Amino acid sequence: MPLDALAIGNDAIAKVLDEIGDLIELKGENVFRAVTYRAAARAIRDLREPLSKLVEEKRLKEIPKVGPSVAEAIEQLVTTGRSKRHEELQAAVPPGLLTLLRVPGVGPATARTIYDHLKITSIDELEEAAKDHRLLQLPKIQAKTEENILKSIAALKQRTGRSLLHEARAAANEMVAYLRAATGAERISIAGSLRRYRETIGDVDIVVASESAAPIMEAFVRGPTVERILAQGETKSSVVVSRGLQIDLRVVPPASYGAALLYFTGSKEHNVRLRGLALRRKLLLNEYGLYRVGAEARGQEIAAETEEDVYGALGLDWIPPELREDRGEIDAAAAHALPKLVGVEQVRGDLHTHTSWTDGRDPLADMARRAKAKGYAYLAVTDHSPGLGMTYGLSPERIQARLAEAAGLNTELAPFRIIVGTEVDIRANGKLDYPDEILAKLDIVSASVHSSFAQTREQMTARVTGAMRHPLVTAVSHPTGRLLEKREAHAVDLDAVIAAAVETGTWIEVNGGPERLDLPDTWIRKAIERGATLVTNSDAHAIEELEWMDLAIGTARRGWATEGSIVNTRGLAATMEARKKR
Repeated sequence: MPLDALAIGNDAIAKVLDEIGDLIELKGENVFRAVTYRAAARAIRDLREPLSKLVEEKRLKEIPKVGPSVAEAIEQLVTTGRSKRHEELQAAVPPGLLTLLRVPGVGPATARTIYDHLKITSIDELEEAAKDHRLLQLPKIQAKTEENILKSIAALKQRTGRSLLHEARAAANEMVAYLRAATGAERISIAGSLRRYRETIGDVDIVVASESAAPIMEAFVRGPTVERILAQGETKSSVVVSRGLQIDLRVVPPASYGAALLYFTGSKEHNVRLRGLALRRKLLLNEYGLYRVGAEARGQEIAAETEEDVYGALGLDWIPPELREDRGEIDAAAAHALPKLVGVEQVRGDLHTHTSWTDGRDPLADMARRAKAKGYAYLAVTDHSPGLGMTYGLSPERIQARLAEAAGLNTELAPFRIIVGTEVDIRANGKLDYPDEILAKLDIVSASVHSSFAQTREQMTARVTGAMRHPLVTAVSHPTGRLLEKREAHAVDLDAVIAAAVETGTWIEVNGGPERLDLPDTWIRKAIERGATLVTNSDAHAIEELEWMDLAIGTARRGWATEGSIVNTRGLAATMEARKKR
């Protein structure tokens, strides 16, 4: 089916170009052509202008790696929704081969080898062949490759199909803004798992207070992002917007708004506990309010308009949405012992970012100015070390040049401060990717695993904790290595990581990258309870991604983090003092 030529955006075009690259390799054509299409796709994802505008203004040559053949494909996609090159390749490549590429670790060359020898075109067939050890009969496939393919298929089958937090939030915010403008509704809130900052989102829930539901429902189903209407009722409607995300809208009377917001925020386990508490007090709690129940009381409402009223009537302090998971928050609220959670407004700086010196999109100057405009006192630039080739890691000479640039900007932007650091790779053997004489020149050293993910639990734990014990390492970044809905966490003993953090004073990162949100929330709470120091970072690779600090803070709040738990809520001097090892 052709793409909608009127709606196709940069991401959709980049996806087609990536697929052309895969199809070129699957067909056995020149691999460098495939690389060109993929490089163009990466560049397109980084654009801040719609491709349609560049086509109209004949500016496609401004995009890196866009030569005549790629430009032709883009122009066809923008104007017709189809690409002749894409369709020709689809016709030439056996159906199903692209499906095999969904398995992490199966690239085009491996997929083609598997098909040529075994005629496999589905993941189920691939799994059966791997279990029967038939893959070992093929060229360049060894026992470890076969084992990793089985692990990847198992992980693939466990994926939920849920949306990442930032994608769901963007869609929800767009719908809320539209509804406010179209209906004039003032009391409107995002609820559900999105309000609780769950790391992935199923459906989005929106609650609106209004005495007249029909006009709001009509506006909702006619929203500009709506692709399909699932249901339209008097008080509840459901639609599907971009990327298959479902949004459910509930309209309730203003007098019931607080009870409805509480109910539809959840979680289910939290609500069950609240209803049980209400029943013990001979009360009934539902989405319309908290009631006294009995023959004489006749369902008298005692609280409903605000969440604070409902919690208060149950003898509880108001519970922040991020804590509503039935992990002790109700008992803490009854004892007036809830923590005062950290807020994004308390963050003084971001200590893990990347610039165009390596794999970031924007220059250091632009990143620094955006950080200063956000009200930060400092920004750490932690571009990559050279070990991971695709990130264009810094050589010693380029480190020196970046130090000089930062010094000049610090003079210009004072008292704002650029902290110069690195995200240094922890190699498979546990060694760091820079020698000590390089690390000693830097203010911040964040150590990360970016390769050899299949190591045993013992190997990976020794690798990470060994880096944490290095006297020049300040922090360990995204400690589990997971990529939500893409890659499982590597085998690492997080209890041992927390113990090493407490022992050495090394910070543990809460990474706000939407695919990471790592350290996970349950481990954040354990780390805090044991006295480890956390650092919340955006891991931004572009100026817009500095806003991902909000995702890091939301994740930290789910782990019961307070201002005192997070090192970068401190001023510059206190933060720099805190990097000293124990």
